[in-house]
Amino acid sequence: MVKNSIVPLYQQLSDEIKDQIKEGRLKAGDRLMTEAEFSQQYEVSRITVRKAIELLVDEGYVTRKQGIGTFIAEKKLRRVVDPDNLVRSFSEASRMSGQEPSSELISVEWVMPEVSVQRSLHVGEEEKVLKIVRLRKIDGVPVMIESNYYPKRLDFLLQANLTGSTYEVFREHGLIPTHAVRTVQICYATVEEAQRLGVEENQPLLLQTEETSDQNQEVLHYSKVVVNSQRYQLTIIS
Repeated sequence: MVKNSIVPLYQQLSDEIKDQIKEGRLKAGDRLMTEAEFSQQYEVSRITVRKAIELLVDEGYVTRKQGIGTFIAEKKLRRVVDPDNLVRSFSEASRMSGQEPSSELISVEWVMPEVSVQRSLHVGEEEKVLKIVRLRKIDGVPVMIESNYYPKRLDFLLQANLTGSTYEVFREHGLIPTHAVRTVQICYATVEEAQRLGVEENQPLLLQTEETSDQNQEVLHYSKVVVNSQRYQLTIIS
């Protein structure tokens, strides 16, 4: 690690691990070292290691299995899908399929964002963002847990009905979602996710991340959605 570099140490460590994956020194299914082992080998703090691993998780290079460890992930799928369908809201897409959507509001709070959220929303390290977490249902059955992150300029959402479609709220304020980039990868149900989705702990789920922009090419939100694929199918058009 180059400690006087303009590149943060956590980014350097993350890049080093990615290089090992690309070169085949680390393969899908391999278990990563512990935070303590990384800290000792690379002479960095455990906080630095934690941020590096967090970035790798967000980018889909590794997955965490609760109580077991962190493992190299299978290569994730990343595609920009059919724009005509991608930018429809959950509510709109569900109704078009003849299903009845509903939402349960779990939490609304201002948070210090993770690295991936900072980058997506173009906010500083000390700038808080609005985080809204909802349990999404189809015909009354829980199918996904949706965590959306919004920049401060969209704080009008706090006055909206958050169990409805946020895209409708955007349009009421002259903001039209026009483009999205979505990634899909495997994750494993935490205790809380298992309880909310009615699945077993550590059951494989889909983790969908999405960055959605408006007609002015400004990012509206960054989302992390944990999907029970046994009850909800994602179709990606290439």
